[in-house]
Amino acid sequence: MFVLVFVNSRAWAIAPEVIEQAKKEGEVVLYTTMPVAEFQIFNQTVKEKYPFLNVHHVRVNSGSQVSKVMLEHRSGKIQVDVIGNNLAAMRYFKEQNVLAKVDSAEAAQLVKGAADPDGFWAGITSEFYISAYNTKLIAQDKAPRGFDHYLDPRFKDQIGVNRGVPDGLIGMLEIRGEQKGLEYMRRLGRQGLRPVDGFSHMTNLLAAGEYPLAIFMQVSKIDAMKKRGAPVNWLPTAPTMATISCVGVTKSAAHPAAGRLLMDFYLSAEGQRALVRAGKIPARRGVKSPSEDIDRLLDSANLHVLKTEGDYSRYMNLYNEVLGIK
Repeated sequence: MFVLVFVNSRAWAIAPEVIEQAKKEGEVVLYTTMPVAEFQIFNQTVKEKYPFLNVHHVRVNSGSQVSKVMLEHRSGKIQVDVIGNNLAAMRYFKEQNVLAKVDSAEAAQLVKGAADPDGFWAGITSEFYISAYNTKLIAQDKAPRGFDHYLDPRFKDQIGVNRGVPDGLIGMLEIRGEQKGLEYMRRLGRQGLRPVDGFSHMTNLLAAGEYPLAIFMQVSKIDAMKKRGAPVNWLPTAPTMATISCVGVTKSAAHPAAGRLLMDFYLSAEGQRALVRAGKIPARRGVKSPSEDIDRLLDSANLHVLKTEGDYSRYMNLYNEVLGIK
């Protein structure tokens, strides 16, 4: 069994035998929802830290990744060593006995609630879901500032939404309760939502004017596009939904030491700063986000952190129903 060892009163380190075993393995297979361009920024720092480690990155959206991993798991042919996905998916993987327990002391440095108490997953980034709009198509004083504003008839057939992430639905069920939350989402579905595959693609289409409004949108993507001079902006909702993205090592990993090494690096201060350079919002205390506006939102009391409890496949089925996807 691989363990972490105490080095001194201020730092923990991976046991030397784990690093030696990871060198022998030489590679690790990683499934994440992180766009390739962003991952390359992060991976550059991984290579600087561990030149011997080749990370084979497979990018797939959240819902498709769950299906892919579970197909591998049920067939007894797991190909992936490390999984990165949202909290709901990682809890589901834990329930399905996909993940291994990893005792990383780096997890103690994460923000409250960002690590599984049992050690099966740990948060690497946080994210906020906001209202994003094209500034050429919607003036700031006309942009929606709350969930009920999304139901305005002027936004019918004008709203982009991520087809593979049900967090908006999960959040509404938690905020308003099961019955009222579902009623709201079904009303929202009648607005003629425009499903898009992935937040990066959503951002690009919004900036191009394909639609004026994107909802349940990741603030990190929009804020970065805004900084590059694109005609986009964002507003928080009341409350603003917050979530964390997590990583975990699979129980049947072909490269278990390399998997644990990569997971620990994700959680380290060095790894967290690399994620910030890739435009992500860190989950580790003491590491700043890429934006002062985002930091202010992080410090606000206007946040609802998604609990994402329950059957993830049920959430996806309900979400597909709302979007009209069969």
